[in-house]
Amino acid sequence: MSQKEKTELGIFKKIILFLKSKRFRIHFIISILAAALILWASFKWLGIFTHHGETIVVPDFSNVKIEELDKFISDKQLRYEIIDSVFEAKVKAGVVIKQDPEKNSSVKQNRIIYLSVSAKLPPLVKMPNLVDASMRQALALLESYGLKAGKRDYRPDPCVNCILAQTMKGKKIEAGTMIPKGSVIDLVLGKGQDGELINIPCVIGLTHKEASEKIAENGMSEGSIICSDCKTNADKENAKVYKQNPGCASDALINPGTAIDLYISVKISTTPADTTDDE
Repeated sequence: MSQKEKTELGIFKKIILFLKSKRFRIHFIISILAAALILWASFKWLGIFTHHGETIVVPDFSNVKIEELDKFISDKQLRYEIIDSVFEAKVKAGVVIKQDPEKNSSVKQNRIIYLSVSAKLPPLVKMPNLVDASMRQALALLESYGLKAGKRDYRPDPCVNCILAQTMKGKKIEAGTMIPKGSVIDLVLGKGQDGELINIPCVIGLTHKEASEKIAENGMSEGSIICSDCKTNADKENAKVYKQNPGCASDALINPGTAIDLYISVKISTTPADTTDDE
C-alpha cells in the first residue's frame, strides 16, 4: 500500500470515529433542535405579519361620495384606490358606482379596494353631420355618438323625412362641434310639398321603444303615450302597443310629421291588430 493510500485510509478512519463520538451526537441533536426552532419562529412570525386566518368583510361602497371615502374607511382596516371615472347620466355625480372586491367579500387586513366613481362632467363628443341623412340614419348616428334625438320640426321640402338642419337649445350646431355626451339634438325634417300625404306606419305589437323608432323613421312624431300599468321607465320602454291613433289601415294617409298616440301595456304579450282611430 502506498503512502498516499495509507494517508487517505487514516483520514477516513478519523471521520468514522468522529461520527460515532458522543460529541458529534450532541452537536447533531443541537443543530436539529435549532433548525426546528428557527422554522417554528419563522412560520409564527409570518402568520402574525400576514394575519393568517383573520379576514375582514368588505363593506358596501355604493353611492359613497368621493370626499367622504376617507371617513367611511377610517375604522375598517382597509385601503381604497380610485381607478376609473365613468359618466352615468342617471347616476349622481361624484359617488362610487363599482368596487372590487365586491361587498361582503372576505379579505385580509389592509387590502386595497379598487373603486370606480361617477364622473361629475360628461365627456365631450363631436357633433356628427346629420344633414341630408334619413331619419333612420340620423337616429343611428346620434345613438353611436351618445347623443339623443329631441324635438322634430317638419318643413315643406321635396325630400320627405330627410334631415334639413340640426339644432341644440334652439341654435344651429355645426358638424364637428364638441358637445357634452348625452346632449339632446333637435331635428328639422322635410315633409314633401304642401298637401303631400304618406302612409301611416303600423306599430301594433311592438314595444314602446321599437314603436318610437319606427314612427320616427317614417316621418311621424310621437304623440301621447297611455299606459295604465307602467310603474317604471323600463316598464314603459318594454310595454307593447295594443292600439294606435291614427290607426294603420292600408289606405290611410296623413301629413308627414303628424303625431301618433300610443296605447301600451306591460301585461299584454300578444296583441291583436287594431286599426281603429277611436279610443
